[in-house]
Amino acid sequence: MQLINADSTEVKEKWDELVSSYNASVFSESTYLDATAGNWMILYSDDFKSGMACPYVLKGGVKVLVTPFFNRFMEWIGEPVGENELIRTLKNEFPVADLQVGKGFNLGQRVFQKLAPGNLKLNQQAKRSLNKAAELQVEQGEHISAMMDLLRNELQNRIPGINEETLPILEHLVNKYRYKGLGQFNLYNENEWLGGIWIIETSTTVLYLKGTTREEAKKSGGMYKLMHHAVTYAHSKGKVFDFGGSNVESVRRFNLNFGAEDVVYSHLSWNNAPFWWKTVKMIRDKWVKK
Repeated sequence: MQLINADSTEVKEKWDELVSSYNASVFSESTYLDATAGNWMILYSDDFKSGMACPYVLKGGVKVLVTPFFNRFMEWIGEPVGENELIRTLKNEFPVADLQVGKGFNLGQRVFQKLAPGNLKLNQQAKRSLNKAAELQVEQGEHISAMMDLLRNELQNRIPGINEETLPILEHLVNKYRYKGLGQFNLYNENEWLGGIWIIETSTTVLYLKGTTREEAKKSGGMYKLMHHAVTYAHSKGKVFDFGGSNVESVRRFNLNFGAEDVVYSHLSWNNAPFWWKTVKMIRDKWVKK
């Protein structure tokens, strides 16, 4: 196995060919990684027919394997290899890891939710919320600036991962996909814009990326209306709807209200950094928690 720096167009194009040939998740596409990861490498099998993207940051000169913001996981793409061999190779390159992983790993600690065509089944909570939202309308159209402003006002510092540091990353990601499958569904009350959601559409899947509504629209079932529209849009094209997933139980329950099913993925973590690095991190973590 060998690690290659993803630092040229040629390397990224070859990687994207592998991602596409196996219908791997959008999270592994070079466009997605360039938008969300400061640095990334590719761990290839010896024959270059299988591999995994490896996003990382440099902290105090130490390579830390990480899950970038707005990226659910990395996955092994292609012919399977032994999990122990994968982890051993990664540990040789990255002294520290805090990485969520999908296909190729079987540690099974986390979940996301998806809904295949034909499986939409609203429970009573979803039906009540959609009835409350009956007078609201959903239309497709691009309102990126308005959405970013609403996310700042409604979600910043209230939702984990949404803050002044990460919102520019999200905006960069959205702009990268404007002509590569990005869609926006908007919620209206007559002519008044109340919010919306972003999706990214691939050949097999429609992924919910991020979204929100004004508070009064939430109370009127606005998010149920938007997500129901997105699900039916995906299913009308014969595609799986990916809710993005959450290990926050309230969000998970919201997704399950549509009949979604849990899909298990994993988390890799180790710290083999020098003692001084661990000490600095421990002090910093204690300070941040105060």
